[in-house]
Amino acid sequence: MKRFITGAAALLTAALLSAPLAALTIKVGSVAPDGSPWDNAMKKIAAEWRRISGGTIEMKIYPGGIVGSEPDMIRKMRIGQLQAAIFTGMGMSYIVPETFSLSLPFLVRGDGELEYLLKKTTPHFNRLLEKKGFSAVVWTRAGWVNMFTTKPMVYPRDLKPMKLCVAEGDAELLQSWRVMGYNAIPLSTSDTMTALQNGMVEAFYAPPLVAAAFQWFGIAKYMSDMKLAPMIGGLVLTTKTWRQVPADMRPKLAAAARRIVDGLTVETDALERKAMATMLKHGLTVNHVTPDAVRQWEQEALKGYNVYVGRTFSREWLEKLRSYLREYREKK
Repeated sequence: MKRFITGAAALLTAALLSAPLAALTIKVGSVAPDGSPWDNAMKKIAAEWRRISGGTIEMKIYPGGIVGSEPDMIRKMRIGQLQAAIFTGMGMSYIVPETFSLSLPFLVRGDGELEYLLKKTTPHFNRLLEKKGFSAVVWTRAGWVNMFTTKPMVYPRDLKPMKLCVAEGDAELLQSWRVMGYNAIPLSTSDTMTALQNGMVEAFYAPPLVAAAFQWFGIAKYMSDMKLAPMIGGLVLTTKTWRQVPADMRPKLAAAARRIVDGLTVETDALERKAMATMLKHGLTVNHVTPDAVRQWEQEALKGYNVYVGRTFSREWLEKLRSYLREYREKK
């Protein structure tokens, strides 16, 4: 009898392991506009995952913030209304605040340094995300942030009288700008255009491609040529959903997403150049930030760091990032 039970259990286990994956629908939220490069990349990932899974994994994508802001999407993932989202670095920081350290102004100087930091730090961040019930399938860089304003802006003193739009939902970010003496106003991505139109805000910071995609540059017609900080992002699923995918299939899905995202990086670089040409044609003015002005901005940024150290991330973590950057710079 014991042998029979053991044999039956073995057969049942084998049957379960060999059974095809039950249909899995993944609802994906995104603030990227419909038809934007990031939205198109997500559609490619959806098609590849459908192919790899033999049609058993379907993704329903909700672009343009129609399911809410990034904090809204995180809440919906936690209660099961969404199973995944494309997040910016800011969105990632709402789950794991420490990730914001990668986007500190003037910490990172170029794409090579950012790639090096991502390789060094994402295993640590992935563990922290897992503890919160989320799984990052892929991380990526998403361009560099510039300041856009309704009036010319070069020095910090030029920005201080203006009403500055900052991402909602991050008390430290808001405090950081205000500690530096700026009139910061928290807003969601979906509310930014209206706020620019009615004068509620007069400045924002974003990659040029984002400013073009959302048409914000039509009102904020001045852009500083100073790159403030890198923008990162990633595809995040709830861990519960990711674990519904067979273990042997997960690396294939992740590799497909990585391949598409790598192609997106090259594509967005080219699209950003086109976006800049289009914005310049339609009235955008680029203000050159002099070396003296850059030094002033760097000093301003250090004041903002103090808001985060000891609260969002430790002094030791910041020094670790700086040590990684020294490693990279010494190798070059």
